[in-house]
Amino acid sequence: MGLFGRKRAICTICNKEITHKHKAKREWYVKSPLCGDCYLDKMKQSYDATITQSCVVCKIKSKVTDLWEPRWQWDMEGLLCKKCFDEKESNFETEKDFCSICGCKLKAFNRFHPKGKWKLKGLLCKNCWDSQKIHEKENSSK
Repeated sequence: MGLFGRKRAICTICNKEITHKHKAKREWYVKSPLCGDCYLDKMKQSYDATITQSCVVCKIKSKVTDLWEPRWQWDMEGLLCKKCFDEKESNFETEKDFCSICGCKLKAFNRFHPKGKWKLKGLLCKNCWDSQKIHEKENSSK
């Protein structure tokens, strides 16, 4: 026990009992608490860039410094290699700039988000959105 009845803390890497808890950084993918030695080892690894990790898409292993963090709009966990990041970026740009049904270029103010029950990905132009709406009404009236 410690002062004021604190519970004992155990390092998650080496399983030693510790007196001072160190919190692991999110990019290390290690649970806290850490002892001082393990914390310093992880810190050295991250600064020396000796940590290797695989790309989420193509599973190629490389240094963390060579991997890219995905955009928050993509709703992804993990890191991507440069090739996969560029591919995902171009897909995202085309999805954002072109209609997902007819493929026409979307104007700045004529972008429509499809309803969830339509199960479409991307944005729609006004004509396609109207046709989907009419199609939905026809199906619901039957």
